[in-house]
Amino acid sequence: MELAKKNVLILAIAQGLSVTTTNIGIINTGLVGFVLSPKQEYATLPLSLQFLTLALLLIPVSLLMGKFGRKKIFILGVLSSLLGTFIVAFSIFDKNFMYFIVGSIFIGVSQATQQFYRYAAADNVPDNFKSKALSYVLAGGLIAAILGPELSKISYTFLTEHIYLATYLIAGTVQILNLFVLAFLNIPKPKKNINIKRPLSEILFKKELILAILSAALGFSLMSFIMTATPIQIVNICKLGNDVNANIIQWHVIAMFAPSLFTGQLINKLGNLKLMALGVICYLVSIYFGTIGQTEYHFWLSLFLCGLGWNFLFVGGSDIIAKSTNPKEKSIVQGVTDFIIFGSVAFASYLGGNLLVSIGWHMMLYMALIPIFILAFYIIFLWITKFNDSTIKI
Repeated sequence: MELAKKNVLILAIAQGLSVTTTNIGIINTGLVGFVLSPKQEYATLPLSLQFLTLALLLIPVSLLMGKFGRKKIFILGVLSSLLGTFIVAFSIFDKNFMYFIVGSIFIGVSQATQQFYRYAAADNVPDNFKSKALSYVLAGGLIAAILGPELSKISYTFLTEHIYLATYLIAGTVQILNLFVLAFLNIPKPKKNINIKRPLSEILFKKELILAILSAALGFSLMSFIMTATPIQIVNICKLGNDVNANIIQWHVIAMFAPSLFTGQLINKLGNLKLMALGVICYLVSIYFGTIGQTEYHFWLSLFLCGLGWNFLFVGGSDIIAKSTNPKEKSIVQGVTDFIIFGSVAFASYLGGNLLVSIGWHMMLYMALIPIFILAFYIIFLWITKFNDSTIKI
């Protein structure tokens, strides 16, 4: 148990450092794309390809972890992030949109490995500690909430002739520190067991897995959909400035990860279904504030509630996925479920930037109500049918 707690701490720090680079990308990628892309509609294409790369590699990455162990793949992911950030920095220096896309894809490779930090924390721990271990690792994102926006604010104009270049050099430097942190990770190989490997279809079509995938996929996709467009809306359309954008994103990321300090306890106390219902409510109120005004105050409230909604839906869904499989099944099931989740995220991030340009901020947010209502109806359906399963607390 002591080793498990040590691994949770290491993975939480690694999560924070990894998400710092991701956070810097979320804040700046659309803005850099706006400068480098041949058309405004393509401004968020690098971020969308980053998410698409993430989604496409999740199954291979999960299978490789099953064969070679998590630590080796985590380190390869950090090296890919380091390379990607430096390529992006060079693309800004060279004013080359294609290099920008290539660098973003390398960062996407890294993010594919990063998604398994939360599952790694739940390996080899008692069932009553799994929810807490998973949520504590995600709470490491608080590091990113502080570092990402602050590093962006102080660095984006550091090299005045090449705006945003210094930001990506710093983002790469953060990953050098991450390599040092992951060197201390020690995840023992799972013990041999007699668990039977079930057909994938049998697992995925169980009601609790459908709930988990819907919750995590829609929760993360909505966040990506809104977040991809927000920096462009704040900086380029509403002219509120880069500092305002960074501050809003900072509090958004705090809202995403701070609840993870107690989300595990909430799952144990309230159950997954009630936690997800809270997530749906947060998103509905987020969209309300996003549509009634476009001041700093409105953006702040909208994005803060968006972050809370993401946490409750994503952590609730991930918790069910972590508990619903035995060691023989986890590599393929975690890979497939995360492929579905982040495939949806990639599509949503592309839609966010594209729809912002084509139909505007308000209509884009109204469209976000569609997936929210789909998840809400499924949660209500499970409540009405009094669904319960031994693997999760409803």
